[in-house]
Amino acid sequence: MKDISVLALLFLATFAWGVGFPISKIGIHYIPPFTFALFRFFITSVMFIIILNKKDKNILSDMKKYFIPLSMMGLSGITIYNFFYLYSLKFTLASNSVLIASFNPIITTIIAAVFLKEKINFFMGLGILISLFGVLIIISHGSLDVILNFSFNLGDIFMLIATFLWAVYSVLGKKIISVIGYSKSVALSTILGTLYLIPLSLFFEDGVKNTFSYPFVAWASVLYMAFVATLFAFSVWYKGVERFGAAKTSIFVNLVPVFGVISSSFMLHEKVGLTTIAGGVLVIVGVIITNKSRV
Repeated sequence: MKDISVLALLFLATFAWGVGFPISKIGIHYIPPFTFALFRFFITSVMFIIILNKKDKNILSDMKKYFIPLSMMGLSGITIYNFFYLYSLKFTLASNSVLIASFNPIITTIIAAVFLKEKINFFMGLGILISLFGVLIIISHGSLDVILNFSFNLGDIFMLIATFLWAVYSVLGKKIISVIGYSKSVALSTILGTLYLIPLSLFFEDGVKNTFSYPFVAWASVLYMAFVATLFAFSVWYKGVERFGAAKTSIFVNLVPVFGVISSSFMLHEKVGLTTIAGGVLVIVGVIITNKSRV
């Protein structure tokens, strides 16, 4: 595949992720969050098993051998992450959620510095501060009183926690990925994370009982998130990393909040204020500075 084709696919992958925020918000209007996540990742897990089984017959042995690290990835990146991500969409704008989520590379950098002893130079530190300032503007809506009184929107805080959990997932995955590879690590941790969603959906939501009563738009949301935002987007992303390397490919992540805000405006008629846009721009600028300045 030519470079231009891979670049076009990466563009589509970031578009798929950005649009996934308003589409998820539509889905959880009808399906409870844990159940929505269970449906999405059950479909994804089945597809992962089919794909992996054709390439590798050691799936179960690898899952047993690396059960603890894979479980930690599954819990942080699938099970608990989706609780905070989906519930954030219940309490805040989808555009707010996607802008806060763009802070993820910064949190990942900080966690990697603390636990993996990765170095942070001056410009990376500057980028972190700029992004942090941008996030504060987004969650406070530019109001100093909100910050001083800690009267933040619950959905914004939930999305910040979800972003932290995804960063933990990314850092936890570094070691296991170096052992069994990217695709298998993602697939096996997703399968385990999905298994942990089952009791949460059954005991806390009873959502599965209403499986056949959900409207078409709800199922369309689930299918989009399973096939387009997960299977397609992550497959393309992996291809991009193989072709261009992680650093160059990561530049495309900055398009996700742009697509997320625009699609939220069109699909949900959300009005995004100037302070939110300004905060989003600062987050993206900080991420760019941090990634460009890696030692």
